[in-house]
Amino acid sequence: MTTIAIIGAGMAGAACAAALTGQGQQVVVFDKGRRPGGRMSSKRTEQGYLDLGAQYFTARNDAFAAQCQRWLEVGVITQWQGRLARAEAGSVTASPDKTLRYIGVPSMQAPVAAMLDGLTLHTGCQVDSLAFDGKHWQLFSAGVSLGQFNCLVLAIPQQQAEQLLQTAITLGPELNSLFAVPALLPCWAVNLQLDHSPWPYDGIFAKTGSPLSWLARQGSKPGRCQGEHWLLHFSAAFSQQYLEADNSVIAAHALQLVQQLAGQPLSAAVTHCHRWRYAQQNPAYPLHAMIYRPELALGLAGDWVNGGRVENAWLSGVQLAQALSL
Repeated sequence: MTTIAIIGAGMAGAACAAALTGQGQQVVVFDKGRRPGGRMSSKRTEQGYLDLGAQYFTARNDAFAAQCQRWLEVGVITQWQGRLARAEAGSVTASPDKTLRYIGVPSMQAPVAAMLDGLTLHTGCQVDSLAFDGKHWQLFSAGVSLGQFNCLVLAIPQQQAEQLLQTAITLGPELNSLFAVPALLPCWAVNLQLDHSPWPYDGIFAKTGSPLSWLARQGSKPGRCQGEHWLLHFSAAFSQQYLEADNSVIAAHALQLVQQLAGQPLSAAVTHCHRWRYAQQNPAYPLHAMIYRPELALGLAGDWVNGGRVENAWLSGVQLAQALSL
């Protein structure tokens, strides 16, 4: 039986692990986080969860739509009926549509955790180096071996995958081409607690060119912080410009921008600032669905190779699992 190591317990890694396990493969999953989820994670607070990463997801692909239906049936996701708007030219106007949007229950990582239930999962485990002898991969954390495996799957952001692979192999032209252009751009996430909502909406898309890209009222989602907690995502351009800025600088921008958008002074407090170094898809990055190099017993999966979006991360992991089973 092939023993496969998967590094990364986000949507892609969990989908790959679940599919491989369903095929009878032996899988071991490693993740540096305390809990699985990756950018599907929600932060637990005394007032409920905060979705700092993915805010919702949609299903365009039939296979993923079927997976969403299974998640709905077991209660780890639900439809989000948020009232949507668009911010443009200094005003916020309603922008309803018929798109079905899903969220995890009671937090975004619930469907990821469900896929990993019963599997061998090591959280809080930072894999920092690899060794490849031509047939097997060995994983290390702080110099301690985590085991030897017949195959390796990297379901982590592009930049992290490149760093790990360079510890074990010489990247040839084909692999080097995967890392020539950044696939994922940064995103600052800020949560504001307001004394009242200046808008009768639950989610606001900001126009291209704005420092903000998205605002969401967390209390519109079950299990999240109730009251007027608004989660802001900044654009990739802003986030790159202020990548190394202090939280206080980002918080000040968030307060100023929300008040400008509201057109009124607001009583607000910044409760959380989180920097995602690798989050937003670079539209200039060429797509691959997934990467499988059988001569290296190596696979790569994630939204970064498949065009962003939660759905594409799941598809990437499932498609890699199919390739590994051939």
